[in-house]
Amino acid sequence: MKALKKVKLKTNHLILIYSFTIPMLTVLLSFAFKELAPFGGRSIISMDGFSQYYPMLMNMTEAIRNGELFYSFSGALGFNLWAQNAYYTNSPLWLLVYLVPHSFQAVAIDLLVILKFALSGLFFSLYLIKTGKEKNSNKRFFLYTALSVSYALSQYMLAFINQLMWTDVIMLLPLVILGLEKLWEKDRIVLYVITLFLSIWSCFYIGYMVCLFLCLYFLYLAFREKHTLTHIIKKGVLFTFSSLVAGGIAAVVLLPTVKALSLTMASDLGFTDGIQVKYTLFELLRQFLPFQKISLEYGAPNLYCSVFALVLMTVFFFLKKVAKRERLVSFLFFFFMLISMSINLGEFVWHGFHFPNQLPARQSFLLIFLILSLASKGGEGLKLKKDSLFSAVSVVAIAGVSISFFTVFQGNTWASRLDSLQRYESSFETVKKSIADDGFYRMEWTGEKKNNLPQQCTYNGICYYSSTMTADAYKFFENLGMERYALRVSTHYTGTQMTDDLFGIKYILKEKLIYENENERLSVKVNEDALPLGYLSEGDVISLDLEEYEKGKEAQKALFNSIVSGGSENYDEAISYLHRNGFNLTEFDTDDIKGTVKAEKDGVMLFSIPYDEGWSVTLDGESVATQKAAGYLLCFEISEGEHEVELSYTVPGIKEGAIISIFSMLIFVVLVLYEKKKRK
Repeated sequence: MKALKKVKLKTNHLILIYSFTIPMLTVLLSFAFKELAPFGGRSIISMDGFSQYYPMLMNMTEAIRNGELFYSFSGALGFNLWAQNAYYTNSPLWLLVYLVPHSFQAVAIDLLVILKFALSGLFFSLYLIKTGKEKNSNKRFFLYTALSVSYALSQYMLAFINQLMWTDVIMLLPLVILGLEKLWEKDRIVLYVITLFLSIWSCFYIGYMVCLFLCLYFLYLAFREKHTLTHIIKKGVLFTFSSLVAGGIAAVVLLPTVKALSLTMASDLGFTDGIQVKYTLFELLRQFLPFQKISLEYGAPNLYCSVFALVLMTVFFFLKKVAKRERLVSFLFFFFMLISMSINLGEFVWHGFHFPNQLPARQSFLLIFLILSLASKGGEGLKLKKDSLFSAVSVVAIAGVSISFFTVFQGNTWASRLDSLQRYESSFETVKKSIADDGFYRMEWTGEKKNNLPQQCTYNGICYYSSTMTADAYKFFENLGMERYALRVSTHYTGTQMTDDLFGIKYILKEKLIYENENERLSVKVNEDALPLGYLSEGDVISLDLEEYEKGKEAQKALFNSIVSGGSENYDEAISYLHRNGFNLTEFDTDDIKGTVKAEKDGVMLFSIPYDEGWSVTLDGESVATQKAAGYLLCFEISEGEHEVELSYTVPGIKEGAIISIFSMLIFVVLVLYEKKKRK
C-alpha cells in the first residue's frame, strides 16, 4: 500500500514538472526563433501592451517610488490612478517588474509572460491531480500532462499574449475551480476565497467573467448528480457567502473601480440591437482545429486546445459507465457556453454589459477550461487494450499542440522592437533634468502620435488612452478638436497656443532633425504664457456647452471667452489678467495641492484639473462646494481678496471599500480558524 502511494506521489510530481516545463520550453523556443527578448531586440509588448500596459506599468513604477498611488496627472489633465491600476496593473506578479532596474523592465515583462504560460500548465495539472480519479500511474501521467499543456498553450493564450493584464486570471482559474469543488464536497472555503480574491484583484474585467462562470459552474455541480433541495440550498448559501467574502476583501479596489467605470462612455451603451447570430456553428467548429490564424482585431473566437481534448470530451458524452444525468448536464453546460459565445446577447453579457472594441470572445478561455476538464473524465473512462497506445496518442497530442503554438506564433503574433518601445525615454529624462523646474508643470510634444507617452516617460501631459477614461474627458477633448486613437477611450493632444496656455503646457517638445546622440533628439520650447494650475474666471464657464460648436477652434474660442469675457479679442491682456489672478502653488502632491490666490474681484476659481467627486476644496480652512465647468473642469466660487486654497483628493469609494475589505478579512480569518478547528 505504501509502495502504491509512493508511485502515485512520484507520478504526480512528474505531472507537475512536465506541465510546467513543456509550456515554458515551447514558449522560450518560440521567443528565440522570433528573436524576442531575452533572445533578441524585439519584445512581446505590442498592440495594447505597447500603447497601454507598458506605459501604465512605467507610470505605476514612478507612483510607487513617490508614494502617489491614487491620482496621476500623466494624461487627460488628471485621472483616477487607483481605478486604472485595478483594471490594468494590479497583478501581484508585477511587483517583480517594479524591483527590476528600468533599463531591464521590458525584458522582465517578456520573461514574466513566459512564466505565466508555465504556471498555467502547472495549476491546471494541480487541478486534475486533485480532482481526477485515474489510478493507473502511466495513463494518469500522460493524460493529465497532455491536457495541462493544452490549457497552457491554447489558442486563447496565444492570441491574447499581448494582453498582459488578462493572463493572471487565466492562470488562476484552475485553482479557483478546484477551490469551488472543495467547497462543494468538503465545505472547505480557504482556497476558493483566496484564489477568487486574487482573480478579482489582479484584473477586475476578466475577474468579472470568472465570477459569472462560477455561478454557472455551481449550478453544474448542483445538477450533475442528484441532490436534495436542502443540500443544494446549504451549499448555495456557503458558495454565496464565500464569494461575497472574496469580493469583500477586494472591495478596496472593487468599489472604486465600479464607480470609475460607471463614468465611462461604455456605461451608457446598452443592448439596442435584437438578438443576432454572431458566429455560425461551422465558424466555431473550425476554430477548434490547429494552425488557425488567431483572431485579434476581429474574427471568430480563439478556441483551439488540441483535437485530443475534443475527442476525449466527445468520448465522455457517450460513456455508459457515467450516469446519464451527469453526461446530459455536462453537455448542456458545454452547449450553453458555446451558444452564449455565438449570439450577440451572450457577447454583451460576458463583456460587462457592453460590446467589446475588437479582441473577440474574451471569455473563451472559460469554454477551453470546461472542454479540458470534461476531456479528463473522458480519458479516465476510456479503456484501451494497451496503455502504450494511449501514451503514444498523448505524446502526439502534446507535440501537436506545441507545434501548432510554435507555428502560429511565428506567423501571427505581433511584436515590437525594444528600441521602438523605449524610444524617447532617455531623451525625456534628459529634458526633465535640463528643465530643472521644481514646481508643477505640464509638457507635451509635437512629434509622431504615441499613446500614453506621458505615462511611459512619467511627465504631466494630456495624451491618454485607457478603458477607464471618463465620458466627460473624451467628449471634452473631442469637442476641442483633439484627435483620438481608439473610440470612446482615448485622446491625442493636438494643441494650439490657446489650449497650451489654458492647460498650462509650459514646455513644448519637438524632435530635432539632426542630433549627435539619443539624449539630444528633443528640443524644448518654453511657453511663457502657460497659465498656472488655477486662475480666476469672470465669465459663465460653468454653463458652457462645448457640444454646441461644430469645429474645435470655435469651441476653444468659446471656452476662452467664457473664462475671460471677450478675451480672445484682446488675447494678451486676457492672459495677463489670468496670470495676475492665478493660483500660486506652495505645496504639491498628486492628491494634495496647496497654494494662495489674490482675486481682483468675485468670480469662479477654475482649475485645469478634471472635475471629480473625489476632489474636495477648502478656502481659508473652510470647505467649499465644487462644480463642473465646461462639462469637465473643476471650479468653485471665490470672493475678492487673498485666500489660502487646498485641494485634496480621495478616491471615490475607497474609504467604504477599505472598511468592507477589513471587515471581510476578519470574517475570513475567523472562518479559517473555525475550519481548522473543525478538521481537527
